[in-house]
Amino acid sequence: MKEIIKFLVLGLIATVFYSCEKDNITNTYFEEHPGRMDKIAEELKSTLASAPEGWVMMVKTGLNSQVYTPVVLKFDTLKNRVFVKTVYGETADTESYFRIANGTGAPQLIFTTGSIMSTLYRVGAQASDITDHIYNVVSVSADTVAIRGYRSGAVYKPEGGVVYKMFKRPKDWKWADDEIYFDMSSAKFRTNVEGVRAKMEIEYVKNSGEKKSFETEFNTVPDMYMVNMQSVFPFSTRQNIGTGGFKTPYYFFMEFPYAGDIYDVSPVVANNTISFYPQYGCTTNLTYMNYFINAYNLHYLVCKDVVRTGNNVKMDFEAYDKQGNVIVKATYNNLR
Repeated sequence: MKEIIKFLVLGLIATVFYSCEKDNITNTYFEEHPGRMDKIAEELKSTLASAPEGWVMMVKTGLNSQVYTPVVLKFDTLKNRVFVKTVYGETADTESYFRIANGTGAPQLIFTTGSIMSTLYRVGAQASDITDHIYNVVSVSADTVAIRGYRSGAVYKPEGGVVYKMFKRPKDWKWADDEIYFDMSSAKFRTNVEGVRAKMEIEYVKNSGEKKSFETEFNTVPDMYMVNMQSVFPFSTRQNIGTGGFKTPYYFFMEFPYAGDIYDVSPVVANNTISFYPQYGCTTNLTYMNYFINAYNLHYLVCKDVVRTGNNVKMDFEAYDKQGNVIVKATYNNLR
Protein backbone atom coordinates (compact mmCIF):
# COMPACT_ATOMS: atom_id res chain seq x y z
CA MET A 1 0.00 0.00 0.00
CA LYS A 2 2.86 2.36 0.88
CA GLU A 3 4.45 1.64 -2.50
CA ILE A 4 1.19 2.51 -4.28
CA ILE A 5 0.90 5.81 -2.40
CA LYS A 6 4.55 6.60 -3.15
CA PHE A 7 3.95 5.93 -6.82
CA LEU A 8 0.89 8.22 -6.90
CA VAL A 9 2.80 11.04 -5.17
CA LEU A 10 5.70 10.77 -7.60
CA GLY A 11 3.27 10.76 -10.48
CA LEU A 12 1.57 13.90 -9.17
CA ILE A 13 4.92 15.70 -8.81
CA ALA A 14 5.88 14.71 -12.34
CA THR A 15 2.58 16.07 -13.63
CA VAL A 16 3.16 19.40 -11.87
CA PHE A 17 6.66 19.75 -13.33
CA TYR A 18 5.33 18.84 -16.77
CA SER A 19 2.59 21.44 -16.48
CA CYS A 20 5.09 24.14 -15.48
CA GLU A 21 7.35 23.18 -18.36
CA LYS A 22 4.42 23.25 -20.75
CA ASP A 23 3.47 26.76 -19.58
CA ASN A 24 7.05 27.94 -20.05
CA ILE A 25 7.08 26.54 -23.56
CA THR A 26 3.82 28.36 -24.29
CA ASN A 27 5.11 31.66 -22.92
CA THR A 28 8.28 31.55 -25.00
CA TYR A 29 6.72 30.04 -28.10
CA PHE A 30 7.03 33.14 -30.24
CA GLU A 31 10.64 33.71 -29.18
CA GLU A 32 11.53 30.19 -30.24
CA HIS A 33 9.44 30.41 -33.42
CA PRO A 34 9.92 33.97 -34.76
CA GLY A 35 8.43 32.98 -38.10
CA ARG A 36 5.13 32.27 -36.39
CA MET A 37 5.06 35.78 -34.90
CA ASP A 38 5.63 37.28 -38.34
CA LYS A 39 2.82 35.17 -39.72
CA ILE A 40 0.35 36.35 -37.06
CA ALA A 41 1.43 39.95 -37.66
CA GLU A 42 0.62 39.51 -41.37
CA GLU A 43 -2.71 37.90 -40.49
CA LEU A 44 -3.49 40.87 -38.26
CA LYS A 45 -2.69 43.34 -41.03
CA SER A 46 -4.87 41.60 -43.61
CA THR A 47 -7.71 41.14 -41.10
CA LEU A 48 -7.70 44.82 -40.12
CA ALA A 49 -7.91 45.70 -43.83
CA SER A 50 -10.87 43.35 -44.35
CA ALA A 51 -13.39 45.64 -42.62
CA PRO A 52 -14.02 48.76 -44.76
CA GLU A 53 -16.45 50.17 -42.15
CA GLY A 54 -13.84 49.65 -39.42
CA TRP A 55 -13.46 47.76 -36.17
CA VAL A 56 -15.10 48.53 -32.84
CA MET A 57 -13.63 48.62 -29.34
CA MET A 58 -16.22 48.83 -26.56
CA VAL A 59 -14.67 50.53 -23.55
CA LYS A 60 -16.00 50.91 -20.01
CA THR A 61 -16.09 54.28 -18.26
CA GLY A 62 -15.71 55.13 -14.60
CA LEU A 63 -19.04 56.97 -14.69
CA ASN A 64 -22.32 55.80 -13.18
CA SER A 65 -23.37 54.53 -16.59
CA GLN A 66 -24.58 51.09 -17.64
CA VAL A 67 -23.55 51.55 -21.28
CA TYR A 68 -20.20 50.96 -22.94
CA THR A 69 -18.48 53.53 -25.15
CA PRO A 70 -17.95 52.60 -28.82
CA VAL A 71 -14.60 53.49 -30.39
CA VAL A 72 -14.64 52.91 -34.17
CA LEU A 73 -11.27 52.41 -35.87
CA LYS A 74 -10.78 52.29 -39.65
CA PHE A 75 -7.34 51.02 -40.63
CA ASP A 76 -5.55 52.02 -43.83
CA THR A 77 -2.92 49.29 -43.91
CA LEU A 78 -1.20 50.75 -46.99
CA LYS A 79 -0.39 54.07 -45.31
CA ASN A 80 -0.56 52.82 -41.69
CA ARG A 81 -3.16 55.48 -40.92
CA VAL A 82 -6.06 54.95 -38.53
CA PHE A 83 -9.27 56.96 -38.55
CA VAL A 84 -11.01 57.01 -35.17
CA LYS A 85 -14.53 58.05 -34.20
CA THR A 86 -15.96 58.17 -30.71
CA VAL A 87 -18.98 59.63 -28.94
CA TYR A 88 -16.81 62.13 -27.04
CA GLY A 89 -16.04 64.62 -29.79
CA GLU A 90 -15.60 65.27 -33.49
CA THR A 91 -12.42 63.84 -34.99
CA ALA A 92 -9.83 66.45 -35.96
CA ASP A 93 -8.09 66.60 -39.31
CA THR A 94 -4.74 65.70 -37.75
CA GLU A 95 -3.30 62.41 -38.98
CA SER A 96 -3.15 59.40 -36.66
CA TYR A 97 -1.03 56.36 -37.35
CA PHE A 98 -0.56 52.80 -36.15
CA ARG A 99 2.03 50.13 -36.63
CA ILE A 100 2.31 46.41 -36.09
CA ALA A 101 5.50 45.31 -34.36
CA ASN A 102 6.98 42.16 -32.88
CA GLY A 103 6.86 42.64 -29.13
CA THR A 104 8.21 40.49 -26.33
CA GLY A 105 6.19 37.31 -26.52
CA ALA A 106 3.50 38.55 -28.93
CA PRO A 107 2.89 40.86 -31.89
CA GLN A 108 1.82 44.37 -30.88
CA LEU A 109 -0.60 46.95 -32.26
CA ILE A 110 0.78 50.42 -31.47
CA PHE A 111 -0.98 53.77 -31.89
CA THR A 112 0.92 57.04 -32.17
CA THR A 113 0.86 59.60 -29.37
CA GLY A 114 -1.36 62.61 -29.98
CA SER A 115 -4.06 60.42 -31.50
CA ILE A 116 -7.53 59.78 -30.06
CA MET A 117 -6.33 56.38 -28.83
CA SER A 118 -3.52 57.88 -26.76
CA THR A 119 -5.85 60.69 -25.64
CA LEU A 120 -8.33 58.21 -24.15
CA TYR A 121 -5.44 56.60 -22.27
CA ARG A 122 -4.17 59.93 -20.93
CA VAL A 123 -7.58 61.29 -19.88
CA GLY A 124 -8.02 58.30 -17.62
CA ALA A 125 -10.57 55.93 -16.13
CA GLN A 126 -13.52 58.32 -16.19
CA ALA A 127 -13.46 58.28 -20.00
CA SER A 128 -12.45 54.65 -20.53
CA ASP A 129 -10.63 51.65 -19.14
CA ILE A 130 -7.91 52.06 -21.80
CA THR A 131 -4.55 52.01 -20.03
CA ASP A 132 -2.02 52.20 -22.86
CA HIS A 133 -1.56 53.05 -26.54
CA ILE A 134 0.36 49.80 -27.00
CA TYR A 135 -1.55 46.52 -27.25
CA ASN A 136 -0.44 42.90 -27.29
CA VAL A 137 -2.32 40.86 -29.88
CA VAL A 138 -4.16 38.04 -28.11
CA SER A 139 -5.92 36.39 -31.05
CA VAL A 140 -6.98 37.04 -34.64
CA SER A 141 -9.94 35.57 -36.51
CA ALA A 142 -12.04 36.64 -39.47
CA ASP A 143 -14.56 38.52 -37.32
CA THR A 144 -12.72 39.23 -34.06
CA VAL A 145 -9.38 40.77 -33.12
CA ALA A 146 -8.57 40.47 -29.42
CA ILE A 147 -5.99 42.91 -28.05
CA ARG A 148 -4.79 43.64 -24.54
CA GLY A 149 -3.28 46.84 -23.19
CA TYR A 150 0.43 46.39 -22.56
CA ARG A 151 0.19 48.24 -19.24
CA SER A 152 -2.61 48.08 -16.70
CA GLY A 153 -2.20 51.72 -15.69
CA ALA A 154 0.63 53.96 -14.49
CA VAL A 155 4.22 52.86 -15.04
CA TYR A 156 4.48 51.36 -11.55
CA LYS A 157 1.48 49.09 -12.11
CA PRO A 158 1.82 45.53 -13.45
CA GLU A 159 1.68 44.68 -17.12
CA GLY A 160 -1.55 43.53 -18.72
CA GLY A 161 -4.63 45.69 -19.15
CA VAL A 162 -8.16 44.90 -20.29
CA VAL A 163 -8.70 42.50 -23.19
CA TYR A 164 -10.79 44.11 -25.93
CA LYS A 165 -12.50 41.84 -28.44
CA MET A 166 -12.81 44.12 -31.43
CA PHE A 167 -15.60 43.29 -33.85
CA LYS A 168 -16.44 44.59 -37.31
CA ARG A 169 -18.51 47.75 -37.24
CA PRO A 170 -22.19 47.02 -37.87
CA LYS A 171 -23.31 48.47 -41.19
CA ASP A 172 -26.39 50.07 -39.61
CA TRP A 173 -24.22 52.26 -37.37
CA LYS A 174 -24.58 55.12 -39.84
CA TRP A 175 -23.84 57.62 -37.04
CA ALA A 176 -20.19 56.62 -37.51
CA ASP A 177 -20.21 57.44 -41.24
CA ASP A 178 -19.06 60.79 -42.60
CA GLU A 179 -22.58 62.20 -43.02
CA ILE A 180 -23.62 64.53 -40.19
CA TYR A 181 -27.41 64.56 -39.77
CA PHE A 182 -27.68 65.46 -36.06
CA ASP A 183 -26.04 68.85 -35.71
CA MET A 184 -27.20 71.48 -33.23
CA SER A 185 -24.53 73.84 -34.59
CA SER A 186 -26.51 74.09 -37.84
CA ALA A 187 -29.26 76.72 -38.05
CA LYS A 188 -31.05 74.55 -40.62
CA PHE A 189 -31.09 71.57 -38.29
CA ARG A 190 -32.33 73.67 -35.37
CA THR A 191 -35.55 74.54 -37.24
CA ASN A 192 -38.49 73.18 -35.20
CA VAL A 193 -35.98 71.91 -32.62
CA GLU A 194 -34.46 74.97 -30.90
CA GLY A 195 -36.72 76.40 -28.22
CA VAL A 196 -39.47 73.87 -28.91
CA ARG A 197 -41.02 71.75 -26.17
CA ALA A 198 -40.52 68.05 -26.77
CA LYS A 199 -40.86 64.68 -25.09
CA MET A 200 -37.87 62.39 -24.56
CA GLU A 201 -38.59 58.74 -23.74
CA ILE A 202 -35.77 56.39 -22.72
CA GLU A 203 -36.23 52.61 -22.76
CA TYR A 204 -33.84 50.22 -21.02
CA VAL A 205 -34.02 47.18 -23.27
CA LYS A 206 -32.42 44.67 -20.90
CA ASN A 207 -34.27 45.91 -17.81
CA SER A 208 -37.59 44.35 -18.85
CA GLY A 209 -38.32 47.34 -21.05
CA GLU A 210 -38.22 49.86 -18.19
CA LYS A 211 -38.99 53.36 -19.46
CA LYS A 212 -38.33 56.90 -18.26
CA SER A 213 -39.77 59.96 -19.96
CA PHE A 214 -39.51 63.70 -19.45
CA GLU A 215 -40.20 66.99 -21.20
CA THR A 216 -37.19 68.68 -22.69
CA GLU A 217 -36.10 71.62 -24.79
CA PHE A 218 -32.94 72.05 -26.88
CA ASN A 219 -31.37 75.53 -27.00
CA THR A 220 -28.16 77.17 -28.14
CA VAL A 221 -25.47 78.16 -25.65
CA PRO A 222 -24.50 81.89 -25.50
CA ASP A 223 -21.04 82.60 -26.92
CA MET A 224 -19.58 83.57 -23.53
CA TYR A 225 -20.51 80.22 -21.99
CA MET A 226 -19.50 78.36 -25.13
CA VAL A 227 -15.94 79.73 -25.00
CA ASN A 228 -15.67 78.94 -21.30
CA MET A 229 -16.75 75.31 -21.73
CA GLN A 230 -14.56 74.82 -24.80
CA SER A 231 -11.55 75.99 -22.79
CA VAL A 232 -11.94 73.09 -20.35
CA PHE A 233 -12.80 70.36 -22.85
CA PRO A 234 -11.09 67.37 -21.16
CA PHE A 235 -9.79 65.86 -24.40
CA SER A 236 -7.88 68.99 -25.49
CA THR A 237 -4.17 69.68 -25.11
CA ARG A 238 -5.04 72.62 -22.83
CA GLN A 239 -6.23 70.15 -20.22
CA ASN A 240 -3.85 67.29 -20.84
CA ILE A 241 -0.49 67.56 -22.60
CA GLY A 242 -0.06 64.73 -25.07
CA THR A 243 -3.75 64.51 -25.92
CA GLY A 244 -5.18 65.35 -29.31
CA GLY A 245 -7.27 64.10 -32.18
CA PHE A 246 -10.43 66.12 -31.38
CA LYS A 247 -11.88 69.30 -32.87
CA THR A 248 -13.08 72.17 -30.69
CA PRO A 249 -16.47 70.94 -29.43
CA TYR A 250 -19.92 72.48 -29.85
CA TYR A 251 -22.28 72.52 -26.86
CA PHE A 252 -26.02 73.04 -26.54
CA PHE A 253 -28.51 73.24 -23.68
CA MET A 254 -30.82 70.31 -23.02
CA GLU A 255 -33.47 70.66 -20.34
CA PHE A 256 -34.20 67.75 -17.98
CA PRO A 257 -35.73 67.15 -14.53
CA TYR A 258 -33.76 65.92 -11.53
CA ALA A 259 -34.82 65.55 -7.89
CA GLY A 260 -37.82 67.82 -8.31
CA ASP A 261 -36.00 70.65 -10.11
CA ILE A 262 -35.37 71.53 -13.77
CA TYR A 263 -31.83 71.88 -15.11
CA ASP A 264 -30.08 72.71 -18.38
CA VAL A 265 -27.33 70.20 -19.03
CA SER A 266 -24.72 71.15 -21.67
CA PRO A 267 -23.79 68.10 -23.74
CA VAL A 268 -21.39 68.02 -26.69
CA VAL A 269 -22.53 67.30 -30.25
CA ALA A 270 -20.18 64.62 -31.56
CA ASN A 271 -20.48 62.40 -34.65
CA ASN A 272 -24.30 62.42 -34.60
CA THR A 273 -24.17 61.84 -30.86
CA ILE A 274 -25.21 63.65 -27.69
CA SER A 275 -22.27 63.26 -25.30
CA PHE A 276 -22.93 63.84 -21.59
CA TYR A 277 -19.31 63.63 -20.47
CA PRO A 278 -18.68 65.71 -17.28
CA GLN A 279 -16.14 68.53 -17.47
CA TYR A 280 -13.97 69.56 -14.54
CA GLY A 281 -13.21 73.28 -14.45
CA CYS A 282 -16.78 74.16 -15.39
CA THR A 283 -18.75 73.67 -12.17
CA THR A 284 -22.26 73.98 -13.57
CA ASN A 285 -21.53 71.67 -16.49
CA LEU A 286 -19.88 69.12 -14.19
CA THR A 287 -22.70 69.14 -11.62
CA TYR A 288 -25.60 68.98 -14.07
CA MET A 289 -23.91 66.37 -16.25
CA ASN A 290 -23.48 64.08 -13.26
CA TYR A 291 -27.13 64.72 -12.32
CA PHE A 292 -28.16 63.52 -15.78
CA ILE A 293 -25.89 60.47 -15.73
CA ASN A 294 -27.07 59.47 -12.26
CA ALA A 295 -30.72 59.88 -13.24
CA TYR A 296 -30.60 58.00 -16.54
CA ASN A 297 -27.50 55.75 -16.23
CA LEU A 298 -26.00 56.66 -19.57
CA HIS A 299 -23.36 59.10 -20.79
CA TYR A 300 -24.19 59.29 -24.51
CA LEU A 301 -26.99 58.77 -27.02
CA VAL A 302 -26.13 58.15 -30.68
CA CYS A 303 -28.72 59.35 -33.17
CA LYS A 304 -30.03 56.67 -35.54
CA ASP A 305 -32.23 58.91 -37.64
CA VAL A 306 -34.08 62.22 -37.86
CA VAL A 307 -37.56 62.25 -39.43
CA ARG A 308 -39.31 65.52 -40.27
CA THR A 309 -42.97 65.63 -41.20
CA GLY A 310 -44.13 69.20 -41.63
CA ASN A 311 -43.23 70.90 -38.33
CA ASN A 312 -42.93 67.62 -36.46
CA VAL A 313 -39.44 66.30 -35.68
CA LYS A 314 -38.82 62.78 -34.42
CA MET A 315 -35.38 61.42 -33.58
CA ASP A 316 -34.35 57.94 -32.50
CA PHE A 317 -31.29 57.36 -30.33
CA GLU A 318 -29.51 54.33 -28.86
CA ALA A 319 -26.60 53.21 -26.67
CA TYR A 320 -24.75 49.90 -26.43
CA ASP A 321 -23.52 47.15 -24.15
CA LYS A 322 -20.08 45.50 -24.13
CA GLN A 323 -20.86 43.43 -27.24
CA GLY A 324 -22.22 46.39 -29.19
CA ASN A 325 -25.84 45.32 -28.76
CA VAL A 326 -28.50 47.98 -28.20
CA ILE A 327 -29.13 48.28 -24.46
CA VAL A 328 -30.87 51.68 -24.42
CA LYS A 329 -33.33 53.18 -26.88
CA ALA A 330 -34.54 56.78 -26.78
CA THR A 331 -37.06 58.78 -28.79
CA TYR A 332 -37.35 62.56 -29.16
CA ASN A 333 -40.68 63.98 -30.38
CA ASN A 334 -41.34 67.72 -30.58
CA LEU A 335 -45.12 67.00 -30.49
CA ARG A 336 -45.85 69.51 -33.29
